[in-house]
Amino acid sequence: MDFSSKKFNELIIQSSKIIERWYSEKIRGSKVYENKSPDEIKKVFSLSEKNKKCDPKDVLKYLDNNLIKYSNFNPSPNYYGYITGSGNQIGVIGELLKGALNQNNLKWHSAPANTEIEKISIKWISKFIRYNHKNSAGVFVSGGSVANLINIAIMRKAKGGYNISEDGIYGNQVMRVYVSEEAHSSIDKAMDILGLGKKNLIKVKTDKNFKINIITLKKKIKDDIKKKYLPIGVIGTAGTTNTGSVDPLDKISSICKEFNLWFMVDAAYGGPAASISSLNKKFSGMHKADSILINPHKWLFVPFEVACVIVKEKKNLEKTFSIVPDYLQGGTEKTERDDLMNFGIQLSKDFKALKVWMTIKTFGYNQIKEKIENDIAMTKYAYSIIKKNNCFEPLHKPELSILCFKYKSKLKYIKDSLINKEIIEMIEEDGRVFLSGTVINNQPVLRINCVNHRRAKKDVDFLFNVLKQIAKKAEKKLTRISNNQI
Repeated sequence: MDFSSKKFNELIIQSSKIIERWYSEKIRGSKVYENKSPDEIKKVFSLSEKNKKCDPKDVLKYLDNNLIKYSNFNPSPNYYGYITGSGNQIGVIGELLKGALNQNNLKWHSAPANTEIEKISIKWISKFIRYNHKNSAGVFVSGGSVANLINIAIMRKAKGGYNISEDGIYGNQVMRVYVSEEAHSSIDKAMDILGLGKKNLIKVKTDKNFKINIITLKKKIKDDIKKKYLPIGVIGTAGTTNTGSVDPLDKISSICKEFNLWFMVDAAYGGPAASISSLNKKFSGMHKADSILINPHKWLFVPFEVACVIVKEKKNLEKTFSIVPDYLQGGTEKTERDDLMNFGIQLSKDFKALKVWMTIKTFGYNQIKEKIENDIAMTKYAYSIIKKNNCFEPLHKPELSILCFKYKSKLKYIKDSLINKEIIEMIEEDGRVFLSGTVINNQPVLRINCVNHRRAKKDVDFLFNVLKQIAKKAEKKLTRISNNQI
């Protein structure tokens, strides 16, 4: 199934031209969302049951003509949806090299450079976000959902008793974990998967700034102890998904110390901002966490997918995940080697570290920091536009790079919630920008996330010009509907 050297080289050149064209044509001045239906996509990419072989040049040509037409182009600064990182071009090249090596990072001797580059990259990230401990260690995984699962599994073992490995959670005290109401839904999923039960994830109300209420948190822990539950940990969020709020991590740490609980920080999105000196106070206490997670594919601008779990004490990874059967014994006598299969749930594991290392090596500490600062500046710029424009209303002052706001209906008979819901749907139809809606204070609102090293003020200006145009169309549409109902 290999090609000749000449043909392989031709295919690589053909592929590079496709990628180059995407970047030259789709970064600006084109739709970022194509609004195609599932049936349209299935029709274009369907495979017959006994598919005949094709010339790879024709396959690439077909993709050149079709793939971008049916995909979002997330590298565009006109993409504001979810917390989707922009990627970078050296990382794209890293993905090509990774695929060529085809490394399986289960044991050190199966992927020696892979293993050490992963450890080096994680140590650099730890220092970058000011989480630097002598015995810390980590592992790269797919995304924040898996990272949360791994972190809570470690918490469960460390505070629920290591006999869980043999006996399971049956017969133990019911364990409880505490988060704010703004915590990510993957934490609920992890509680379910780990057998802890979603109802034992105690969600604490937030204050007016969408941060966990410390007084309520402490009261809930005390109440659960009286009821004979077993509190095992608190999860602080360093950059919530909805608003980018950072919980009072130092105060959470003190509560965890008082009640002997595991202190975990979900810094999947916001963690890299801890590198900014002016934000030191905001992230105060994060370094005290027993474990954290951070997603390089978000605010370190690395292409999807790569997230990172880091623990203060390496032994907690190994105690939770290390199982070495006979067929994986080789090289275990080499104590200087780390088999990363002992650090997480994966046995088969790709070379995620390469694109992380290449990003760090290419752009360096200062440029990565500067791009994070620029994202924060672009969010503040968006906030200033909203404050000056009576068409919009901010729902909060941005802490990091997420901002929620709403369009204010000019028509008395159309509620703000209705027109904002309509705008969100019409954004997909329009396609020039992409942003996701959310719900704040029980109302549908607009939400932007500025995690893109390419974004400039002209892009933010373009966003609001498009939003105003869409809002006018939404008002006309809702007026017609209202008139027809009378």
